[in-house]
Amino acid sequence: MRGRRGDRMTINIQEHMAINVCPGPIRPIRQISDYFPRRGPGPEGGGGGGGTGCGEAPAHLAPLALAPPAALLGATTPDDGAEVDSYDSDDTTALGTLEFDLLYDQASCMLHCRILRAKGLKPMDFNGLADPYVKLHLLPGACKANKLKTKTQRNTLNPVWNEELTYSGITDDDITHKVLRISVCDEDKLSHNEFIGEIRVPLRRLKPSQKKHFNICLERQVPLPSPSSMSAALRGISCYLKELEQAEQGPGLLEERGRILL
Repeated sequence: MRGRRGDRMTINIQEHMAINVCPGPIRPIRQISDYFPRRGPGPEGGGGGGGTGCGEAPAHLAPLALAPPAALLGATTPDDGAEVDSYDSDDTTALGTLEFDLLYDQASCMLHCRILRAKGLKPMDFNGLADPYVKLHLLPGACKANKLKTKTQRNTLNPVWNEELTYSGITDDDITHKVLRISVCDEDKLSHNEFIGEIRVPLRRLKPSQKKHFNICLERQVPLPSPSSMSAALRGISCYLKELEQAEQGPGLLEERGRILL
């Protein structure tokens, strides 16, 4: 490849081009493991003076690799100040809750119903609020004569009434068989009042002269269609539900109804 002309070294054209094209020594390609901290041979990974600890990042590590995965994906971390609710919402509280007290005074034959407050009622107006009031009925035999009503609280979803409504002439038989229906409605001056939800309390749950406190979620009672518009199967289901409701109110009503049919 090389020839001598006297004492002078000569290089041919191929060797000259190879020297100019060669880039020199090539750096070794980094592996994936080079971007993660290595544990030493010690029991806790800290052995070896030159090793990198678990809590330290290598000096050549890029800042992007140090970021948490949530930040890389654009997710929100708890450190961002986002408020996290400590409870899960469900459908049972969609209508709101009602807090009230019931007291049966056996000596004076009175049923005292103190309506305290409601929380988280369903918005019924265009402004996202409601004008709620509470009305009471004794079942069976609901009519205007045994209806009691509170005042209306304007533009609120968390009304506070603290009103006492009293039924007089209540006997022990009424306590055994009757049910108190507590309905929460929205007053609308331009149209008809709207129903929000209700609670039904069997009076047999009360003990004489002992006040009982309630804080219950409102429920929506779906009325059954008229018997003329129902099929035979639906009429059977309707009769079954009515019999079940009467059975919950007490056996005395069923016995009386049986005597009438006979």
